[in-house]
Amino acid sequence: MTKIRITTEEGDRRLTRLLHYLTDYIYTVKLQDGIAVETYHGPGCVNVTGYTSRDHAEDTELWYRMVYDDDKEAVLKQARDASTGIDTPPLEHRIIHRDGSIRWVKNTIVLSKDILGKMLSYDGLITEITELKKAEELNAIKQKQLIQADKMVALGTMVGGLAHEVNNPNNFILLNAQFLQKVFIDTYPILKEYHEQNGDFTLAGVSFAASKEKILQSLQGIIEGVMRVRGITKNLTDYAKKDTGDLSQEVNINRVIEGAVLITGNKVKLSTNSFEIVYDERVPIIKGNIQQLEQVLINLITNACESLQNKDQKISLTVINKKENKQIRIIVDDEGAGINEENLKYIFDPFFTTKRSTGGTGLGLYISYNIIKSHGGELIIKSVPGKGTACEIILNYTEE
Repeated sequence: MTKIRITTEEGDRRLTRLLHYLTDYIYTVKLQDGIAVETYHGPGCVNVTGYTSRDHAEDTELWYRMVYDDDKEAVLKQARDASTGIDTPPLEHRIIHRDGSIRWVKNTIVLSKDILGKMLSYDGLITEITELKKAEELNAIKQKQLIQADKMVALGTMVGGLAHEVNNPNNFILLNAQFLQKVFIDTYPILKEYHEQNGDFTLAGVSFAASKEKILQSLQGIIEGVMRVRGITKNLTDYAKKDTGDLSQEVNINRVIEGAVLITGNKVKLSTNSFEIVYDERVPIIKGNIQQLEQVLINLITNACESLQNKDQKISLTVINKKENKQIRIIVDDEGAGINEENLKYIFDPFFTTKRSTGGTGLGLYISYNIIKSHGGELIIKSVPGKGTACEIILNYTEE
């Protein structure tokens, strides 16, 4: 058997070469009486942080400054615990890379003590886990989406039954209101003759002279309210139906907008005192999917409502038929908080959201963008922070 003997010097050289090619990053902190007196950052640090060993040697505070602000306290605690000989679990935290991007790292520390247990130094291994954290976040979001999808399936089933339960008494109210309206119209000539012969009298506390318009307005108001409830339940059941994906339906954009506004009406009322819709009755019938286009408009109107900071800020929805370009343009404009330039670049990316803490999934605009693309159109978003956002849908058509 051949024995291979490796000297200490050769072993050090091999270790140095190994450290040089590591994609992870090893550092060593030497201690004296619990205080760091020297820190060595291995060559792998440039792979993780963008900074070289020399950068760290020339700037001893660099390791701390590049830690993301929200994570600095945890990183300092890990370093203090290690310096005093306390075993510390691996710490996951963020750093700001030399290129300005935010990276996730995992910092694992191993303590080195003398035979009496006195701390001499500690070694750290920093591994970049940015992609892992993204995968974990994506998986968590997907799990939430699966739960939400199950809820939506259940909700779709419930909506059909709920609409049926609402429509039964609603139809009863409608029939009775229409009956009472006819009764009053038929009775009015008799009451009028009595009034002329015997003088004024009251109906439900209102003088007969003023009663006709008030009673007819009240009955008409009941009928219109009932018809509105009927319209809402119909739109909800249509929206909850399974989408076949058919893009050959005949679509009247004005009617699609009316449906979306009906569904979002309550949110709009709670969000703004000024909601304006300008229809263009010249828009032609186009081919597309009514349910999908309604979904896009519901999402854009909802986003506009959520961007407002007070009810005095406005939302407008405008339809324009650009006949010369054979285009229908729908613009949803709000005076809300706006979107900063950095976020605007990622607005159509799946799972990107600035509203994660309030339940945002980052799928609304991604899905909307793809729906409009599947219709051969464009979805363009322009925004100025503090002044508002304009979302423009462009749908092309051909004249037959």
